[in-house]
Amino acid sequence: MKTSRKNQIHIVCFLDGSPGHEKQTFGIVRALERRIKIKLTKIEVSPRSFWQNFWGLVQLNLPICIKKDWEIDEPDLIIGTGSRTHLPILQCKKNFNIPAVTCMAPDRFFRSRFDLCFVPVHDGLEQKGNILTTVGPPNYSTDKMQHRKKCGLILIGGIDVKSHRWNSSELIIKIENIVKREAATQWRISSSPRTPENMVLLLEDMSSRCPNVIFYNYSDTESGWVEQQYDISATVWVTADSVSMIFESLTAGCRVGVIPVDWKKRTNKFIQSITYLENNGFILPYETWLNQNGTWLNQNGTWLKHDNLNEAQRCADAILKQWWPTNLQ
Repeated sequence: MKTSRKNQIHIVCFLDGSPGHEKQTFGIVRALERRIKIKLTKIEVSPRSFWQNFWGLVQLNLPICIKKDWEIDEPDLIIGTGSRTHLPILQCKKNFNIPAVTCMAPDRFFRSRFDLCFVPVHDGLEQKGNILTTVGPPNYSTDKMQHRKKCGLILIGGIDVKSHRWNSSELIIKIENIVKREAATQWRISSSPRTPENMVLLLEDMSSRCPNVIFYNYSDTESGWVEQQYDISATVWVTADSVSMIFESLTAGCRVGVIPVDWKKRTNKFIQSITYLENNGFILPYETWLNQNGTWLNQNGTWLKHDNLNEAQRCADAILKQWWPTNLQ
């Protein structure tokens, strides 16, 4: 139900402890805050046993509402990301009779009970009803229009035994090609928690040999460092296994290239996301860049479109449009 203009909305965030999930939730909350004053309540969701989940499902389906001691004062909206949050969100929705929103696709059993589900296109769901598809996950980034032409960033992922094979010696050759071909650019390179030690050593060695390269071990950087680099870097290269960073750098307005990894399966959600971005002219694969002698043209021969992608703001505006549309005016 659409309501009149509000001066403030009280949002209840259910959090499962996953940094990636919480970044999606708070990305939308921050985007809402750019439109309207926010009051925020955070609820940590601990793992539940089978019987706790079973009893929760029973309560959810009872015709009566079993009130819980949520200690929440007049909430307006509930939001959370991750399957662990879904049942508590819906219990809270039932208690307070307010809209519930989630990122990612909930299980079929829960899906219709949410008022809005922000689902990435790689999940393959049709945009209809309560499903709004997104190009990628919402995140914190925004384009601050502060990019420096000769400032570049290279973000290195690492080992994930389920999705891909990591080959440090092959990757370092590709990275050296980038920094040598674009020698006028000052490159900052960062590892991640998944980066293997032999890759770190190779990057440190390259940094000592290349005057236009500075290597940062992720463990030596402060919280928010990567976001600061997005703001100033005109060009960002990301290894293909770090899809969330691809979307973050695109949202920040950077020109984005993708360094391939050796996938174990012919298709997965990472490949589907990257293929979508490539086909729609958002990113440039390393091999295409190499074959084009370092020019930044997409497969259609046009310049990359690396601006106007802000899925967190689009999700926030969809929330306001549905329940508080006068706040968009």
